[in-house]
Parts: sequence; C-alpha cells; structure tokens
Amino acid sequence: MAIKTLSNEKELRSTKRAFDDATEEMIEHAQSLGIDTVFNRQAKYDESFIGIEKSRCYFGSMGICCRQCAMGPCRIWHEDLPMVYRSSAPQLDKGTCGASGDTIVARNLLMMVGRGTASHASHARHAALALLKTAQNKTPYLIKEPEKLKSIAAKLKLDTAQGIEDTAIQAASLALLDILSDEDSMRFATSYCPASVGKTLHDLGAIPGSVGKELLDEGHETSMGMMADPVSLVLHAARLGVADIASLIISSEFQDVLFGVPKPVSSKIGFGVLDRNKVNVVVHGHVPLLSEKIVELSEDEGLLSRARALGAEGINIVGCCCTGNEVLMRRGIPLAGSNLQQELVIATGLVEAFVVDIQCIYPNIENVAKTFHTKVITTMKESRLTSAEHIPFEEEHADEVARRILDIAINNFPKRGKNIFLPEGEPKDIIAGFSVETCLGVLSKINPDDPLKPLIDNIASGDIYGAVLLAGCTSPKVTADASHVTIAKELMKQNVLIIAIGCAAQACARAGLLTPQASERYAGNRIKGVLQALGETAGLGEPLPPVWHFGSCVDNSRVVILVFALAEKLGVHVKDLPIAASAAEWVTEKAAAIGTGAVALGVTVHLGVTPPVIGSPAVTALLTQKTEELFGGKFIVEIDPERAAQLLLENIKETRKRLGLAI
Repeated sequence: MAIKTLSNEKELRSTKRAFDDATEEMIEHAQSLGIDTVFNRQAKYDESFIGIEKSRCYFGSMGICCRQCAMGPCRIWHEDLPMVYRSSAPQLDKGTCGASGDTIVARNLLMMVGRGTASHASHARHAALALLKTAQNKTPYLIKEPEKLKSIAAKLKLDTAQGIEDTAIQAASLALLDILSDEDSMRFATSYCPASVGKTLHDLGAIPGSVGKELLDEGHETSMGMMADPVSLVLHAARLGVADIASLIISSEFQDVLFGVPKPVSSKIGFGVLDRNKVNVVVHGHVPLLSEKIVELSEDEGLLSRARALGAEGINIVGCCCTGNEVLMRRGIPLAGSNLQQELVIATGLVEAFVVDIQCIYPNIENVAKTFHTKVITTMKESRLTSAEHIPFEEEHADEVARRILDIAINNFPKRGKNIFLPEGEPKDIIAGFSVETCLGVLSKINPDDPLKPLIDNIASGDIYGAVLLAGCTSPKVTADASHVTIAKELMKQNVLIIAIGCAAQACARAGLLTPQASERYAGNRIKGVLQALGETAGLGEPLPPVWHFGSCVDNSRVVILVFALAEKLGVHVKDLPIAASAAEWVTEKAAAIGTGAVALGVTVHLGVTPPVIGSPAVTALLTQKTEELFGGKFIVEIDPERAAQLLLENIKETRKRLGLAI
C-alpha cells in the first residue's frame, strides 16, 4: 500500500502542477525570473540520478522514523520500502530503545495532532482575549452580534441577566479556562456535542480536558521511555482532535460576535484582483483581528488622499488563504489566492505590503519579496520571519497598527518597479458567505416553525442525496486544486450537496464552482431543483451555487454545528447521517487534528494525500477500520479523486440504508 499511494501522488502531479491555468502561468513567470517557489521545490523530489530516485525519505513518509532521543534517529525496516532503502537500513522491527514500529507511528501521529490542536487553540485564545478585552472596553472593537452571543450563552448555560458585556466576559473567561486551565473537561466540547456523541466520547475516555492539560500529557507521553501502547496513543490523538474541534468553535463563534455573522456576498478570485492603479495590500494567515481593521481603515479619507497624492487611485485590500476567507465572508474582499499561491501573488510585482498574522505562512515569501519592492510585514509574536518588518499586534492598539501598516504600503507605492505581470484571463466570480444562521434564515422562509424540516425532507426524498464537506489545504504533492474540483464535480452530479471551507473552497472557486451557473452546468437534476428553489427563496432570482463556501478553516466548526443540529433533530448519532468529509489535498498538522476530531465525532473522512502512518499495519487498521467500531467514523485513504468520490458516495449510500431512506 505504501509505495502504491506515494507513486499515485507522483503520477497526479507529473501530469500538471496546478489545475488552474493562471497558477500555471504564474509558476512559469516566476521561473523565468529565477524565483524559487513551492512548486519548484516539490519538483526536485521527482528527479533522479543514474536511475536512483531523489525522492523524499520513505521512512518519514511511512511514519517509521523516530528522532525522540540521542540514541536515534532510528529507522524501522519495512518490506514495502524500495530496494535502496531496504539495503541501507538494518533489518530491525524495533528502535534502539525497543519501541516497535507501531509505537513509533502512533507516537508520531499524536505529536502531529498535538501541534495542530495547539495551533487552533492559540487562535482561539486570541479570539477569546479580544472578546474579553472588548467587553471590558479596552479595544476599539464592538460586539456586533449580541444575539449570537446570547445563543452561545444558552449552550454554555450562562447567566445573561447582567447584560451583554457581562455575558461576553463570562463566555470569554470560560473559553480561556478550556484552553489553559487544569479542567478535566472542555465546556465548549461538552456543551455543543449532542448527547449521543457525548456518551460515546465519555465511554471511550475521549472527552478532552483543557487543551493545555492535554498538550502537557501529550508531550510527556511521547517523550522517550514513556507511552508505548499504540491504542492509547491513538485514543489520545482522538481526544486532542475533539479539543481541536472545540477550539475551532471558540474562534468561529467569537469572531462572529465581534465582526458579524457572514451573509451571502458576491466577490472575485484570481491574481487579477490586484489593481495596477491602486496601493495593493494582501492580508494572509488565519486570525482576522488585524485584517478587519485594515479593511476598515482602507476607506479612511485621510489615507486615501495620501495614496492619491502619491499617484495611486486608491487602496485595494485583497485576501490570501484563510485570513482572506474571513474578510471575504464578512466584507466581500476579493481573494488573490490560497496557501500555494502566496509566493506567486508577490511575484506579480504589484504588492505594496504583504501582511501576515499566523499559520500557513511560507518562510520563502521574504525571499520572493526581495526581487520586488514588496514589504513583508509580520504582526504576531508566534510567526516572525528573519528579514520581514515586524509590527506587533495588540488588540488594544488595533487601529494604530492597521494605520501604520497602511502608511507603509502607501509610501511604498512609488517604489513599484516595472517588472509587473498578471496572467491572462479575468478573475472568477464567486458567491460566498454561507453560515448556519444564513442557511436557517433561508429555510425559515419556507417553514418558519421548523426551519430544518425542508432540509430533512429533501434529504429523505433523495433530492439531496447527502452532503460532503471539502476541507483542508491545496497540495503540491498532487495536481494542485484538481482533487477537490474532481470530487466536487463527481459528487454534485449524484445530487450531493458540497460544502467547502478554507483553501478547498478557494480551489472550487478558481474552477468556477461557486456560481449559479455551475449549478446549471454540473449539478444533478434533483439537487438542481433544490438549489433553484433556495436561490429564489433567498431573493437571488437564480440558483444557489452547488458548492457552499462556509468560510475559513476554523469554520469547519460551522459545519460541525449544523451536523449536530441535524443529528439532534432526527434523534440519531452523527455516524448515521448521510454525510462525509474529504481532505483531498491536506498539508498541515491542523488538518490532521481536524480530521482526527471529525472521525472521533462519527464522521468518515477521506484523505487524498498519504498520511505518514502506513508503515504500521496495526495503526492503519485502527484508523481506517477500528475507529468505525468505536466512534462511528473512520479514515479513507484514496489518492485517485474519481475513486475517492465513489467511496464517499458508497459511504453516504450505507448511511441512507441505515436510516431506511431510498438509495
């Protein structure tokens, strides 16, 4: 299995580096300038010398490498390894300390999930502190959605009698306890989970304590000479995965309270959203606290006057990756690209300031920027770059920081060089801004007393055969974007509703799937009628798109909350709903944490890039088979996107059978 899946990845990326023609054109342009990008670096692993592959380390790819102590690194021999690896490693089935391959693989998995959970919990802490300080009148932010705050308080069973600010302080304080205290259970996990899911997690010991407590235990368990039981290590990964989902809920819910619940919005995606005649500022990362202020102040008349005085027609804010998704969903800000496009966006020569907060920030952007006038600006202490200008962000001084960054960008405009390049073609139209509240708002126009009933009725009839979440990153290990797009098209033909978040949503957007026209062209006849009816009800006068953009990667929690609501309404476990998820081009530790958490909640999750666990048949079986018995969810590993779509469809068919629905 190991060599086959890794070979399949190589076959996919060897046909084309990116599904999107504009991205391919930008790769060629960057190469012509001698600029090194993620695509070039990936290609180096596909070269060979006198017949010997210059591949990635197969020991690492299979998860059978251990670097935990100074007796190592240790490599576990495996019969699936290429001959050059088998002949260069001792034929050992244990590390020097005696740790088995199963232990090493499970331990590496737990560490990966732990880093992902730490990332999302850190984001949640930023959101919670911002809400807390805002309620204490210490920031320039406002509580824009008091009704959303009340709904959060109801789930947490908080006392709301003392007013909105007091409620915000209670909710934020509780979130901070979930993240950093010694509590034995996370309230944002237990309060949001349906009873059936909560019971399963409790019985398996998978209700997480505070994130800090779980990460402390994880660090201790994975150190040399500690936990050697693979099952216990994987169960801890599941517990951390649930903690990760709870952290996503904190971030997404609190950001809605501060900045507003997203509503459907029209915008654009593509390199062409950069404006030759304006000061271009790119916001990149994941936390929208600063980017919201940058967008707000970009309309300041004083700053606009200064920009015009220097020859610009205005200030143009565009998004990249998930900070881009955040300001798209609430502000309609156009998207320049996702994680794989960040270097290429700078290579257009049109970016005055490339502003980053946290996560998915490639260190090489500062090297690309040196070819141009672009100022790379870091803003968070967790994510600094060697040569970038660092402007520390603090919630209390958000306006001042945003204004300073815009000043730098404006002053940089006259320094723009003549080496400017944009690929052919116009940016693609997109409709984004879907949320649980948006969906229920439209459905309530059909049935005010029971908004979920129209959705349930359409699922029961088969007009909506099921739903699949496309999540995660875009990857250079396959043809970038292609796996997401192929799976989406294959499933929507079969009347499956596609919900997408993060860079997966942007992949679908670049392929034109976030438009009403895509429903007409690609959707099956039965779901096409549903999308038409919902579009008319929403007042669009045309169908909703067949792919619903639900936001950034923390907004996986929106989908989880909607799934929980459906499960509670029907009185069934999440595992029995006709839903699934696909992380067809996953890259980060965060994706590993989200996927593991989703499986623990009862969701079947497809992976389209080989996870580093396949060196252990026992751990692989645990994740792809045993977890289904324990939690109801499992991982499916399939590199071929067409085959993956069929496997996801088969999973939906099985759940429909269990519910007694037509298949």
